[in-house]
Amino acid sequence: MQIWTIARYEVLRMLRLRYVFIIQFLMPMLLIFILGSALSGEFKVGDHNLKSVKLTVVQGDNGPMNAAMTSFLEAPEIKKMLQADFVASRAEAVDRLKTGTSEFALVIPSDFSKQVLAGNEAQWEMILGNDYGQNLTAQMVLRSFLDQVNLSQAAIIAAGPSAAGQLGQHGVPAAAQGEAASHVQVGNLTTSSASYTAMQYYAASMLVMFLLYSGMSTALSLQAEKEKHTLSRLNAMPIHEYKILVGKVLGNTLVSICQAAVIVAATIVFYGVDWGNSFLLLFLVCLGIILGSMSLAVLITFLTKTSKAISTSFQMIILVMSFLSGGFTPLPDGLLQQLGTCTLNYWGMQGMLRIMLGSNPAVIGHHLFVLACMGGGLLLVSLIAYRKAGYHE
Repeated sequence: MQIWTIARYEVLRMLRLRYVFIIQFLMPMLLIFILGSALSGEFKVGDHNLKSVKLTVVQGDNGPMNAAMTSFLEAPEIKKMLQADFVASRAEAVDRLKTGTSEFALVIPSDFSKQVLAGNEAQWEMILGNDYGQNLTAQMVLRSFLDQVNLSQAAIIAAGPSAAGQLGQHGVPAAAQGEAASHVQVGNLTTSSASYTAMQYYAASMLVMFLLYSGMSTALSLQAEKEKHTLSRLNAMPIHEYKILVGKVLGNTLVSICQAAVIVAATIVFYGVDWGNSFLLLFLVCLGIILGSMSLAVLITFLTKTSKAISTSFQMIILVMSFLSGGFTPLPDGLLQQLGTCTLNYWGMQGMLRIMLGSNPAVIGHHLFVLACMGGGLLLVSLIAYRKAGYHE
């Protein structure tokens, strides 16, 4: 009962503050509108004709795979995408890239056939050009040949060197060519072919970010009790200090739930955002983010001594996590995207987007599970910090 009384007064205190209404309710709506409108063109999905890539090949290999590679590049469907031109050296290929004569270069080592037929690791060197789209096209096409080579290596390892004499077209075992397709099942991760819009993307992104900002409000509220010396009065009352902490966190949690509900409802009414058909799953995702946010608030409160330090720490953490998760703009594949998978923002935002697209419940469940694990981990760390520091002046 004491906890609920503290939580009720915390909710009333928060709702009376004008800046809470502006920052936690109006600011996300404004940012969703600005970003969703300004960047709507970046999220349009359509068909694009692939440009043919001028490919420079340095063929250093004179073994059996040479003929397979030549046959692959001469295939009509491949010639539509790659215009191959052979040169003698890597230096010449690089020069052609620099002068713009070529758009992508492939260097095949002299021992490529030998390594493949021995079942050893064999590699190519791909030298990228200036156009990202053409680089991607060339890499995907050439990797399809490498996939066939890998199948040959697997057959040689399994059946021994005698399998090398049974290689079919493009270096693929003839017996395996008819069976490979049976191991592939084509399907969709979502129940429709639709993609999310810019307004949907930034609605999810800003909702996650401002739910984390509610944790900063919680931390500042906890610290304010110390700085105003009201915490010592509360501790003097016949109430355990953990009840004070839990009550204030619970009150801010209720405000955060109201914040999420208002943002979701307002974006539906004013911006026409489609949040999908499962509001229960959406609520669970928001709850997971709030759990992580409140745990982070308690942890930072115990690790810092002033309100300024809390505000600075929280803003740095939230902004970095939002950037790494693609909250401001989608990030290309690479190190930054891999780092983003370690953030609450990534799993929260991706979970919301999967709900919007009507993804398979197992996919959404995976995002929920990871989000719950991260929130639970932060909660455990904050409990350990509480046992060591306590909530008192």
